[in-house]
Amino acid sequence: MRAPLTDAELDGRLHALGLERDESVVAPPPSKNRTLVCKAGRKRVLVKVADGPGNVGVLREGSVLERVAPLAQGSEATLLLPEVYAFDPAHGLLALHWLNGGETLHHFHRRSGDYPRPLARQVGKALGYLHRMSRSSPSRFALADAFRDESDLLDCFLRMRPDFYARLSKVGLELFGRVQADQAATSGLQALWEQQQRETESCLLHGDLREANLLRVGRDAKAPVYFLDWELSFWGDPARDLGSLLSDYVGPFLAPEHPSEVLSQQQLAGFGRALLGSYAAQRESGFQVDDAFQERVVRWVGTSLLIAVYGISHYEQVLDDRARLLAAKALEMLASPARWPAIFWGDPE
Repeated sequence: MRAPLTDAELDGRLHALGLERDESVVAPPPSKNRTLVCKAGRKRVLVKVADGPGNVGVLREGSVLERVAPLAQGSEATLLLPEVYAFDPAHGLLALHWLNGGETLHHFHRRSGDYPRPLARQVGKALGYLHRMSRSSPSRFALADAFRDESDLLDCFLRMRPDFYARLSKVGLELFGRVQADQAATSGLQALWEQQQRETESCLLHGDLREANLLRVGRDAKAPVYFLDWELSFWGDPARDLGSLLSDYVGPFLAPEHPSEVLSQQQLAGFGRALLGSYAAQRESGFQVDDAFQERVVRWVGTSLLIAVYGISHYEQVLDDRARLLAAKALEMLASPARWPAIFWGDPE
């Protein structure tokens, strides 16, 4: 991969792809790469640009989208994806057709205060389809090792690498020390790590399934939801995607940061029950959201909350009362997952 490109080189590559920069639109804030908005005639295109040779997120996302694109084709498509305009791995460029009139689920929930079950069913149906199709035909999508996450914080909570330890702040050291001192919680983390190694149960995960990576396009009740940002996709435990997404709902339920985030236990359980029920209906014959699977989902919720608290410690260099509460509840989920399904979703539909 030839990266990073100079501005002149980038403009040259864009021109070769039939693109020109569109300065009239502010690009979404970059997450792990540079982003810019371009024009292809009258259409807008979002371009992701690798900002260095070590940034493989653009390559990973482009490769994953190439593999899962067939699942999004046709008028009855279950999984909706942004359409690839161009993928140039040699120069670290991924261009995606712009989705007009969209808002993330994060913004939708906080704007409307609504947690509709049809929305949960739509997301669960798409995710279950992705997991079923990749599990049944892994060679169509990728080899299992191709997208394994080597920088997984799950590993760091269990066996901290010296280079990671050296970068931790004082607050971060306190958090990791608290996790590693809780034997029951670390046993839960170890159980998740062992599950990740069971290739026979693995499937292709989105890998970063959060409200912010689900885009609802339109304002009517049946507005379609698109799955964005596949750069962390890899093979692993299917319960992980569900736990990652549900943590975005569990966190505000336990400790809302703002009045717009408040949701009741009834809202949480209704949304979670619809999500898991539609997910199970799309999985292969014989798949069950049994007690063991539900407990893994709970533990992944706890792990995702711990990762969020780590992010607070890293960027804010302090853990306030809300962060400490979330960390304490996350450890409880890891240690005793059986008590939480009744709170989070009740009996799946």
